[in-house]
Amino acid sequence: MNRILIERTINDVLTRSNSQIEVVLEHLFPGKRLIGGKYNLDENRITLYLGVLEQQCKLLFDSLEPFEEYVRVVLAHELGHAHDPELDYLSERLVNIRGKLSRTRVSLRLEENAWRYADDLLRRENPAIFDTIMGYSLSGYYELLPEYAHYAESAATTA
Repeated sequence: MNRILIERTINDVLTRSNSQIEVVLEHLFPGKRLIGGKYNLDENRITLYLGVLEQQCKLLFDSLEPFEEYVRVVLAHELGHAHDPELDYLSERLVNIRGKLSRTRVSLRLEENAWRYADDLLRRENPAIFDTIMGYSLSGYYELLPEYAHYAESAATTA
């Protein structure tokens, strides 16, 4: 991975989004989950975990060839969280909801809002890569929610 190229990619996305959010680069997410990017609401900061992003890119595309675009898409998605007008409200709901399905629905709405922002920002550049990353990101939610069972089934047959 060429760190200078990654930093240029990050600056390009930040410029397009007209965003002043701090972006921090780290190697691995401090936990067992395979998280490539994280928006911290309290600190108004995005952390990208480049080692995890490499792993995810290899898993989805069997290659690191689209890695720069992968970073671009994940950053745009995290910016979507940062610019989500519903983030405070939905985050508060998430804290207070008990049922797994209800929590999953609120989490899905947070994710869909972030993906909508990312879509507006850069999907037209490389729709195949964008759609693959977004589809994979949302598939776990769709699999858990009965109202999306038809989507999860059709996604499984086309994979």
